[in-house]
Amino acid sequence: MTRKFSGKQVIKAGDSFLDDAIFKDENITKFGESMEILSYWRFSHEHPLNIAVNTLDNTCRKFEKNTIVAKRLKRHVSIVGKLRRFQNEKMKLKNMQDIGGCRAVISGEKKLRQVLRELKKKSEFKDRNGRSRIKDYIEKPKTDGYRGIHIIGKFPDDNGKNKNIEIQLRTRIQHYWATALEIIDIFTGQALKSNQGDINWESFFIRISEQFSIMEEIHLF
Repeated sequence: MTRKFSGKQVIKAGDSFLDDAIFKDENITKFGESMEILSYWRFSHEHPLNIAVNTLDNTCRKFEKNTIVAKRLKRHVSIVGKLRRFQNEKMKLKNMQDIGGCRAVISGEKKLRQVLRELKKKSEFKDRNGRSRIKDYIEKPKTDGYRGIHIIGKFPDDNGKNKNIEIQLRTRIQHYWATALEIIDIFTGQALKSNQGDINWESFFIRISEQFSIMEEIHLF
């Protein structure tokens, strides 16, 4: 990255996307400037993400050799969309926790919990008080039926500054559910993943999630 931007510039750029006017032709210059800063901030998560995915992969291999591990940088349109969806909660681009994200798909919940316990021991997943930032959507699924566990870690960028990286842990059946929902979004033009979809599809995925949860509780199903 040849040009750097301050934290205030990153926040200001993120806030600019909350105003519908920025998407109009007469504001194309401002839009371009904001997108440049957003791209800078997004790309600054690439190095931390690579460290995070290696940490996750090495941890998972201790418990299961055929774990599927993947990574992604959040797409520009997804970042803007999330800023706009959560503007009432005063979300800022600089503080968004999932611009960089990686995922492990593990055979079952027992091994998933083992991986989680191992990650929690690492300093990257502890705050100043020694606590980990975890959202357990297995114990308490999202309202749309999503299940999995998210844990936030901090990893250094090229300049030694820590960036938030979100790690998702899912069992295979939880991953099947999430993948199916994304596929339906693509083929039907909905946004079920963002809680913006047809009520019948929403109900369907909630019920399927409940059934999948029961299936996972049955030994050797």
